Amino acid sequence: MSSEVTRKRRPSEILKRGYSEKELDSVYSLAKFSLQSGNIRRAEIIFKGITEVAPEYYPAWLGLAYVHIETADFDPAVFCVRQALRVSPSSVESLLYLISILLTTKDYGTAGSYLGEVGDLIKAKPVSPNLEKFYEIQLIRYQNRES
Repeated sequence: MSSEVTRKRRPSEILKRGYSEKELDSVYSLAKFSLQSGNIRRAEIIFKGITEVAPEYYPAWLGLAYVHIETADFDPAVFCVRQALRVSPSSVESLLYLISILLTTKDYGTAGSYLGEVGDLIKAKPVSPNLEKFYEIQLIRYQNRES
């Protein structure tokens, strides 16, 4: 017997094949509901589970980043945002999360570069009013940064 046949599969390998996009969306909605209800720990567990079984599902990476931002755990938040950007490199929402973290951690130079990139992306392809407002808020934060 080949080692491939006898190799024990991890639960995430088994589950990944069993979830449809619709099911992932439903589980993601449950995690978002948990966040909105103030149950950050439950949301974190659900988001982590999604990223384990479907690492290409970038909204779960952003949800996990949000959890880390809420708990002021910025290094893991940056990691999660970078994972989201690995999957969807031109995600304006992901870039805005990254900018927000960079401004919070006072990495103004990098934040400014990303702000320019996001501005160009928004000019090329309009985004939702909420994302546009989030961009404007980050731009104001950048302009009012400490000298």
